[in-house]
Amino acid sequence: MRRLLAAPLLLAALALTGCGGGDDTEPPTARPDPTSAVEAAFAPFYDCLAEQGLKLEETEGGARRVDKDANSEKAQREADQACKSLMPTQLPVDQEQLKRDKAVSECVRRNGYPDYPDPDPKTGRLPESEALKYDTKLPEILRECGPVSTENQEGQGSAAESG
Repeated sequence: MRRLLAAPLLLAALALTGCGGGDDTEPPTARPDPTSAVEAAFAPFYDCLAEQGLKLEETEGGARRVDKDANSEKAQREADQACKSLMPTQLPVDQEQLKRDKAVSECVRRNGYPDYPDPDPKTGRLPESEALKYDTKLPEILRECGPVSTENQEGQGSAAESG
Protein backbone atom coordinates (compact mmCIF):
# COMPACT_ATOMS: atom_id res chain seq x y z
CA MET A 1 0.00 0.00 0.00
CA ARG A 2 2.91 2.34 0.68
CA ARG A 3 4.06 1.65 -2.89
CA LEU A 4 0.90 3.38 -4.13
CA LEU A 5 1.75 6.56 -2.26
CA ALA A 6 5.47 6.53 -2.92
CA ALA A 7 5.47 6.03 -6.71
CA PRO A 8 4.23 9.52 -7.73
CA LEU A 9 6.53 11.19 -5.22
CA LEU A 10 9.51 9.18 -6.46
CA LEU A 11 8.77 10.09 -10.07
CA ALA A 12 8.55 13.77 -9.18
CA ALA A 13 11.82 13.61 -7.24
CA LEU A 14 13.58 11.84 -10.11
CA ALA A 15 12.27 14.43 -12.53
CA LEU A 16 13.78 17.23 -10.47
CA THR A 17 17.14 15.61 -9.86
CA GLY A 18 17.71 13.18 -12.72
CA CYS A 19 20.34 10.46 -12.70
CA GLY A 20 23.89 10.24 -14.02
CA GLY A 21 25.68 9.01 -17.14
CA GLY A 22 25.13 9.20 -20.88
CA ASP A 23 24.93 11.83 -23.63
CA ASP A 24 21.81 13.11 -25.36
CA THR A 25 22.69 15.51 -28.15
CA GLU A 26 19.32 15.21 -29.90
CA PRO A 27 17.31 18.45 -29.61
CA PRO A 28 13.99 18.18 -27.76
CA THR A 29 11.95 18.98 -30.89
CA ALA A 30 13.40 15.92 -32.68
CA ARG A 31 12.13 13.50 -30.03
CA PRO A 32 9.37 11.03 -30.91
CA ASP A 33 6.05 11.32 -29.13
CA PRO A 34 6.20 10.37 -25.43
CA THR A 35 5.59 6.68 -24.87
CA SER A 36 3.70 6.95 -21.59
CA ALA A 37 1.20 9.30 -20.00
CA VAL A 38 3.73 10.14 -17.27
CA GLU A 39 6.43 10.97 -19.83
CA ALA A 40 3.92 13.09 -21.74
CA ALA A 41 3.11 15.01 -18.54
CA PHE A 42 6.81 15.75 -18.03
CA ALA A 43 7.59 16.56 -21.69
CA PRO A 44 7.12 20.36 -21.40
CA PHE A 45 9.29 20.41 -18.26
CA TYR A 46 12.13 18.49 -19.92
CA ASP A 47 11.83 20.54 -23.10
CA CYS A 48 12.29 23.64 -20.94
CA LEU A 49 15.32 22.14 -19.17
CA ALA A 50 16.91 21.43 -22.55
CA GLU A 51 16.13 24.98 -23.70
CA GLN A 52 17.91 26.20 -20.56
CA GLY A 53 21.02 24.38 -21.79
CA LEU A 54 20.91 21.22 -19.67
CA LYS A 55 22.11 17.99 -21.24
CA LEU A 56 19.48 15.28 -21.00
CA GLU A 57 19.71 11.52 -21.40
CA GLU A 58 17.23 8.74 -22.04
CA THR A 59 16.62 5.78 -19.76
CA GLU A 60 16.39 2.28 -21.19
CA GLY A 61 12.62 2.74 -21.19
CA GLY A 62 12.92 5.89 -23.31
CA ALA A 63 12.08 8.43 -20.60
CA ARG A 64 14.19 11.58 -20.41
CA ARG A 65 16.12 12.71 -17.36
CA VAL A 66 18.83 15.20 -16.47
CA ASP A 67 22.36 13.95 -17.05
CA LYS A 68 23.89 14.87 -13.69
CA ASP A 69 27.44 14.13 -14.89
CA ALA A 70 27.16 16.54 -17.84
CA ASN A 71 25.58 19.46 -15.96
CA SER A 72 26.81 21.53 -13.03
CA GLU A 73 24.70 21.72 -9.88
CA LYS A 74 24.37 25.47 -10.43
CA ALA A 75 23.06 24.97 -13.97
CA GLN A 76 20.61 22.33 -12.73
CA ARG A 77 19.32 24.61 -9.95
CA GLU A 78 18.91 27.53 -12.34
CA ALA A 79 17.12 25.42 -14.95
CA ASP A 80 14.86 23.85 -12.31
CA GLN A 81 13.96 27.34 -11.09
CA ALA A 82 13.26 28.58 -14.63
CA CYS A 83 11.13 25.54 -15.51
CA LYS A 84 9.41 24.74 -12.22
CA SER A 85 6.07 26.13 -13.42
CA LEU A 86 6.03 23.37 -16.07
CA MET A 87 6.48 20.55 -13.52
CA PRO A 88 3.24 18.54 -13.48
CA THR A 89 1.32 18.94 -10.24
CA GLN A 90 -0.56 15.69 -10.70
CA LEU A 91 0.73 12.65 -12.54
CA PRO A 92 -1.54 10.59 -14.76
CA VAL A 93 -2.75 7.34 -13.27
CA ASP A 94 -1.46 4.07 -14.73
CA GLN A 95 -4.75 2.40 -15.65
CA GLU A 96 -3.34 -1.13 -15.47
CA GLN A 97 -1.96 -0.47 -11.97
CA LEU A 98 -5.28 1.11 -10.95
CA LYS A 99 -7.06 -2.04 -12.13
CA ARG A 100 -4.70 -4.24 -10.07
CA ASP A 101 -5.09 -2.01 -7.01
CA LYS A 102 -8.89 -2.14 -7.30
CA ALA A 103 -8.63 -5.94 -7.34
CA VAL A 104 -6.63 -5.79 -4.10
CA SER A 105 -9.33 -3.59 -2.55
CA GLU A 106 -12.01 -6.07 -3.64
CA CYS A 107 -10.05 -8.92 -2.07
CA VAL A 108 -9.62 -6.99 1.19
CA ARG A 109 -13.38 -6.29 1.29
CA ARG A 110 -14.13 -10.01 0.74
CA ASN A 111 -11.82 -10.83 3.63
CA GLY A 112 -13.49 -8.94 6.44
CA TYR A 113 -13.13 -5.25 5.58
CA PRO A 114 -16.40 -4.37 3.81
CA ASP A 115 -15.67 -0.63 3.95
CA TYR A 116 -12.14 -0.85 2.51
CA PRO A 117 -11.92 1.81 -0.22
CA ASP A 118 -10.99 1.60 -3.86
CA PRO A 119 -8.09 3.77 -5.03
CA ASP A 120 -9.07 7.21 -6.27
CA PRO A 121 -9.36 7.00 -10.08
CA LYS A 122 -7.87 10.50 -10.46
CA THR A 123 -4.79 10.00 -8.25
CA GLY A 124 -4.43 6.22 -7.92
CA ARG A 125 -4.09 6.66 -4.16
CA LEU A 126 -6.13 5.15 -1.37
CA PRO A 127 -7.97 7.62 0.84
CA GLU A 128 -6.33 7.96 4.27
CA SER A 129 -8.14 6.20 7.11
CA GLU A 130 -7.11 6.56 10.74
CA ALA A 131 -9.14 3.45 11.64
CA LEU A 132 -7.31 1.30 9.08
CA LYS A 133 -3.93 2.91 9.72
CA TYR A 134 -3.64 1.25 13.14
CA ASP A 135 -5.50 -1.99 12.39
CA THR A 136 -3.14 -4.84 13.28
CA LYS A 137 -4.90 -7.46 11.10
CA LEU A 138 -4.96 -5.44 7.89
CA PRO A 139 -1.27 -5.93 6.93
CA GLU A 140 -1.77 -9.71 6.87
CA ILE A 141 -4.90 -9.39 4.72
CA LEU A 142 -3.01 -7.08 2.35
CA ARG A 143 -0.20 -9.64 2.09
CA GLU A 144 -2.74 -12.35 1.31
CA CYS A 145 -4.45 -10.15 -1.26
CA GLY A 146 -1.16 -8.93 -2.70
CA PRO A 147 -0.92 -11.62 -5.40
CA VAL A 148 -4.15 -10.22 -6.82
CA SER A 149 -2.26 -7.09 -7.80
CA THR A 150 0.40 -8.93 -9.80
CA GLU A 151 -1.06 -12.27 -10.80
CA ASN A 152 -4.78 -11.78 -11.30
CA GLN A 153 -6.35 -8.53 -12.40
CA GLU A 154 -9.90 -9.83 -12.11
CA GLY A 155 -9.94 -9.74 -8.30
CA GLN A 156 -9.96 -13.46 -7.55
CA GLY A 157 -7.10 -13.50 -5.04
CA SER A 158 -5.53 -16.28 -3.05
CA ALA A 159 -6.79 -15.01 0.30
CA ALA A 160 -9.29 -17.17 2.11
CA GLU A 161 -12.84 -15.86 1.95
CA SER A 162 -13.98 -14.77 5.39
CA GLY A 163 -16.81 -12.28 4.76
